[in-house]
Amino acid sequence: MNFRQCIAGAAAMALSVAMPAVFADPDAVPAGAAAKPATDHHLHIQGPLISEHLRRIQAAIPEAFTHISDDIFQPRTGQDALDELDRAGIRHGVLLSMAYMFGFALVPLEPEDAAAYTRAENRYNVDAALASNGRLLAFVSVNPFTPWALEELAFWSEEPGASGVKLHLANSGFDPGSSAQVELLAAFFTAAREAGLPLVVHLGAAPLPRPALDTFIDSVLRHAGDLPVQMAHGFSAGGIGPGALDALDALAEAIARDAPGTANLVVDLSTVMHIGQVPPGNDGEAPDLSPLREDYVAKMRDIGMDRFVLGSDWPALGGLADYFEAERSLLPVTDAEWSILCRNQAPYLQPSESHTAP
Repeated sequence: MNFRQCIAGAAAMALSVAMPAVFADPDAVPAGAAAKPATDHHLHIQGPLISEHLRRIQAAIPEAFTHISDDIFQPRTGQDALDELDRAGIRHGVLLSMAYMFGFALVPLEPEDAAAYTRAENRYNVDAALASNGRLLAFVSVNPFTPWALEELAFWSEEPGASGVKLHLANSGFDPGSSAQVELLAAFFTAAREAGLPLVVHLGAAPLPRPALDTFIDSVLRHAGDLPVQMAHGFSAGGIGPGALDALDALAEAIARDAPGTANLVVDLSTVMHIGQVPPGNDGEAPDLSPLREDYVAKMRDIGMDRFVLGSDWPALGGLADYFEAERSLLPVTDAEWSILCRNQAPYLQPSESHTAP
């Protein structure tokens, strides 16, 4: 892989809607009448600042946007999210701020600008939640390796309407092999626990090898203690493939041994079933994903259905109604299990003394 390809791949990490090395599933069909999720645990809106920054990234790395809709460059509001939830018959949604993108090292900003833009984008999300009459929760975000990360965390720990923090570790350039980065991330988890701000974590842009998963679990996640943690995209990179199965194996073993940090951990299923991770040497033909989905659900049952919550990564794969109809079709669970998944709520949605809006 040449330097330009590396840069393009890293740019794709920046986009919550960009799923590297995947096939869209051609067999997704509506499942008919079925239970609907009470909550979409994984939504994105974005303000003008993020939209402008995306255009900067496109100008610097145009090939990273080859298969991405121009809609990604348009701001989306809290009302847009509410309208989409209404169309799908879903009551609540969790807004995950995209402010972490201002810490994207490949298209850098002046540090003072990046910090100010991070704060402004987080405010955009929090204000949307505050205006939603309790239907939306806002998770702010930040690149945890930036000098302003802990300050941003401390600020929102005192502000009404901030329900937690989203970390996009792929976009932030996390290297599990770097002891310095592991220590910084562990310190951020400790600070989040002390502040009482739950975490949603997007771990990688591609499935991580088992040693990297174990490093995250044993050297980072442990510092969350009993803090609610939601691992995005199936504790992997999104999509279904061997890497997604390996990630669940690592998580299952951690939960079975009551590893620190797993007490209130859930996994969101956003974009897992809809797309397939491309195996090495694939010639471009879409693989049969059915056996992988069956194996994935078997692992879900071993872990416990109560550990899994539904989310869409809207607007990554289109409207919510179509997304969840396809989810029901693609996810080989029983009707009773689907109903459980639809009712499941992340621990941070349960009544507690949190930093959610009054």
